[in-house]
Amino acid sequence: MTSGHELILCTHCDAAYRRIALRPGERAHCRRCGSRMASGAHPDADRYLAVALTAAVLYAIAAVSPILSIEFGGVHTSASLWAAAVSLGHGWITGAAIVLGLTVCCIPLLQIVVLLWVLTFARLGRLAPAGGRALTLLQALRPWSMTEVFLLAVLVAIVKLSGWVHVSLDSGAWALAGLAGTLALLNSQSPHAWWRLLEEPPR
Repeated sequence: MTSGHELILCTHCDAAYRRIALRPGERAHCRRCGSRMASGAHPDADRYLAVALTAAVLYAIAAVSPILSIEFGGVHTSASLWAAAVSLGHGWITGAAIVLGLTVCCIPLLQIVVLLWVLTFARLGRLAPAGGRALTLLQALRPWSMTEVFLLAVLVAIVKLSGWVHVSLDSGAWALAGLAGTLALLNSQSPHAWWRLLEEPPR
């Protein structure tokens, strides 16, 4: 009988497989759905901690800096990421403001905090307290992070409005683009690879 810790589950279709040791460069894919399940390389805590710290800095810039500026009739208006969500919180569009606040503001921040928590302890060669719960939360948040979708919406808005008013990207938009890239890099790592940080902390 195979014990639970010897099994690995596909996060896409829940197919169960016996865990095997992979050499560096090797990858394991699910036979049922073809998704990547694990790789032989242990996640580099130093590298990913640096990426997570970069994401934190970019998030801070995007949160407080204007994303775009609109000038019309001598009136200049600009809004940051959080200000955009708050400005929608009135009347029938309040639901959209809540969704925007959660998927673009709150969830990316939670992802960054969780990764910083786990990776900082891994960098020190220790297991993060409540690390298992933190990684379970990280996996649950993955599908709900919509930073890149919001960035695309900003670009579409600029194209649509540019014929009537003067619209320009500000520093917050560039920070948001960098944040989307760093989060994509972090999310590209297999969930099972993050769990290996809890099983065998690097020395």
